[in-house]
Amino acid sequence: MGAAAPAIIRVDALPETALEAAAAFHAGWTEKIRNAAADGHEYVVVVMHPAPYDHADWRRAAARDLARAHPDHCINIVAGSNGGEIARMTEFLGRAPAITGQYLPLAGTGVCDEGNVDDDTEG
Repeated sequence: MGAAAPAIIRVDALPETALEAAAAFHAGWTEKIRNAAADGHEYVVVVMHPAPYDHADWRRAAARDLARAHPDHCINIVAGSNGGEIARMTEFLGRAPAITGQYLPLAGTGVCDEGNVDDDTEG
């Protein structure tokens, strides 16, 4: 993989419930992600707004399945609201070709910060 800049896809706010959010994501965003990979972007970083713990499973599955569908590309989903943190993670992912298919909630926005039992470290 080269040192090309990643394609950054910023997902608009999704519905509050996990089931509706997953449906809206797949209906409105997966095609854009697939197109970014097809257009030759080796790295695709999908940026989402932070979400409650019950969104983690579908987000992990989406990251994993998109990466498996495009094995010659690194596709990851990052959740956060701090522009600096997102920029640093995007830069890091652009230098880390072994990291793909991951859902990465950034510090201060993940379920761990809210004291939930599901600490989002599995998977």
